Amino acid sequence: MRRMVALTSAFALLTGCASGTAAAPRPALSVVLADDWETAPTVRQVVRDFERDHEVRVQVQAAPFSQIPDLVRNASDLGDPFDLAHWHAFAAAADGLAEPLDERWRVAGLRAADYLPGAVDDVTWEGVRYGVPLDVNALVLLASADALRSSGLAPGDLADAERFLEVARTLRDADGVEHAITVSASSWTAYGWIRAFGGDVLVRDPAGGVSFTFDDPRTIAAVELLGALATEGIGTPPFAPDLSLDAIQSLTTGSVALHATGSWDLPVTRRARDSTVGDDLLVLPLPRGEGDTGTVLGGSSLFVPRDAEQPDLAFAFALALTDATVARTLAEEEGRLPARVEVYDDPLFRDQPDLAAFVAQLPDADVMPLIAYPELAAAFSATLERVLKGQQDAAGALAELQELAERTTR
Repeated sequence: MRRMVALTSAFALLTGCASGTAAAPRPALSVVLADDWETAPTVRQVVRDFERDHEVRVQVQAAPFSQIPDLVRNASDLGDPFDLAHWHAFAAAADGLAEPLDERWRVAGLRAADYLPGAVDDVTWEGVRYGVPLDVNALVLLASADALRSSGLAPGDLADAERFLEVARTLRDADGVEHAITVSASSWTAYGWIRAFGGDVLVRDPAGGVSFTFDDPRTIAAVELLGALATEGIGTPPFAPDLSLDAIQSLTTGSVALHATGSWDLPVTRRARDSTVGDDLLVLPLPRGEGDTGTVLGGSSLFVPRDAEQPDLAFAFALALTDATVARTLAEEEGRLPARVEVYDDPLFRDQPDLAAFVAQLPDADVMPLIAYPELAAAFSATLERVLKGQQDAAGALAELQELAERTTR
């Protein structure tokens, strides 16, 4: 792409010289964004405005979100690095793909307090900032009020982690309900349940050391619950992580009473309120256990890859994409929850009760830390799949995963 730009610029320069009016070529900014972001009208408007204001050409490559790290790595290896990339900056830094940005934060006047805590964690590795937070999300429970009423239950009955399996069994027996809850094979979703139960998959000590905690009793209890929901027929057969539309359809048609999901499903459920299920859906926290409980953070950040040729312009473009006004527009038009705290003062987030319920969970949402450990992340996904299929009990499967983590990190 850059070679084509260079040839075009050279041709323009030669033809300009021939006519006696040489035109200086505009610098090019190479950016890779997730494909569902690149197509957003607001993002494309930011690109046009940035090109006009900075006299630069922004070349945006769209890609599936999960493939971006490999694209960044390959582009760097080929000597044609991207200037800005969209992913999880902390994980990119752990893989040696990102430039530190602490000094740029200081010059730009950015502060950690400007952003939600989990969003800051998404750009921080070993105490250094490597990116700019873009958006956030959280895992919550969408619930059918009708199913709860017909089962003699109230929303508060879903709040206790220890009682949740019993409550789910009751919901399964409600009139017209085939399954109490959708079950997902997503490791991100599983981490949300683990944090809700008060568990975790790793902890860091003050010196930066890491201890893996797959064998924590609360972690085991959360995965054990997911396994029971799947193998006892209380929940649906596990949906693949990319089949969220099938999962939300089960909820909106009334065949499922509960669905653990993020705010991306809100537009679908709002439309359903006018048709199948009426004004029936509640947004609730996941059932909580004891101790340090929370949920899982969704969302993403922007980082400057190592060897970027236009790091100054890249950082300026990251600031443009994460501007508070842009974030508010993306929230309204695309359902993207902003990372910036100040945007939540807008009435948009108070006037819509379901959106406000999501927002209430964001301060306690934690980044899925295994993203920075791809081999263990893959092993965790495989472990979860075995438990959901009834091939192995949660305690035994997680004990094996704990041993693997300790061996590979010695």
